[in-house]
Amino acid sequence: MIKSKIKKEERQQFYQSKFEYFKKVSGYSAMLIGILEMMYFYSDCQLFGRFAYETIIPRFSIIIPMIVFWTLYPRIKTYVGGVLLYYIMPHAAMWCTIWAIWYLPNRDFAREGFIIMHFAFLAIGLAMPLKYHAIIHALLLFNIIISNTFNHYETFPLMISLALPLYIGVIIMLYIFDTSYADQYLIRQKLVLSSISDELTGTFNRYKIDQLIDKKTEAFVFNQDVVLLMFDIDYFKKVNDTYGHDAGDRILQFVTSEIRSQIYGRDFIIRWGGEEFIVILVDYTIEQAKALAEKLRVDVESSNNGICPVTISIGLCKYTPKENYHDTISKADQALYYAKEHGRNMVVNYDEL
Repeated sequence: MIKSKIKKEERQQFYQSKFEYFKKVSGYSAMLIGILEMMYFYSDCQLFGRFAYETIIPRFSIIIPMIVFWTLYPRIKTYVGGVLLYYIMPHAAMWCTIWAIWYLPNRDFAREGFIIMHFAFLAIGLAMPLKYHAIIHALLLFNIIISNTFNHYETFPLMISLALPLYIGVIIMLYIFDTSYADQYLIRQKLVLSSISDELTGTFNRYKIDQLIDKKTEAFVFNQDVVLLMFDIDYFKKVNDTYGHDAGDRILQFVTSEIRSQIYGRDFIIRWGGEEFIVILVDYTIEQAKALAEKLRVDVESSNNGICPVTISIGLCKYTPKENYHDTISKADQALYYAKEHGRNMVVNYDEL
């Protein structure tokens, strides 16, 4: 079902979103697993009818993985790291329990402890991809089988009979949960997209810029070279006045479609206001960006838009790493202004002014 709802190229983003949303729930559940493991020392004392000194070390050795988990927990930012860390706790608790069972005078209650472990895995699985969870959770069954070779559970067949349906039930529950979360995720994606998209041209609006910068420094987040183009349609007001606003809208759609068809998926075209647009070119040299800008200018001028001939003026500026993005936009705007003041229908590089 996830495959049919979430495109392959978006699944990592989906799983990361799911992990970030449920990270605290699964993280606190992992710590709770450790606390509950230590609390079972009280039931050990009940089984012995005295202070169960034999199981102190087995039960409280869970503190070690708890410390490791809590130390690494703030550093884990991706679901892959979560898979590697979070499942440590239920498996560690499982083996602490198996260790303690070795000393118990009555091992019949082991099956109840193992049943509870399935719910521990369920809590962790909320934040994890189901394909990983299914494999790691299945190891619980192997833990029971391996421990039976030395603990010799009298009710071993019953343990397996109870564990298998529980395992399948947890997998089904997480599958249903993933499907439900996928619906919510897609709705949120549509809302986010609508908030940063320009309805008329299909380009981004200026709010997109917030996703491309570091909020503290207002520098672009790209590691590659960036060149910024600013362009607008020459004499656009005359187009509206002569042919009407509907025609003007079609001209805007035509020009942005021409430009969008010639840039890469890693680049961004943003409607900055009215007929003014910004193009953020990622991983371009200034020479490559200028050549592309000139090609865009020529293509718009020579293409038939079905209404009237139009041209565009373009100002461009190479972004300086860690520079405030406002400064780069201002420079590109100055280059655009120069182009408009010196005949329009031209490309101007700020650094050549």
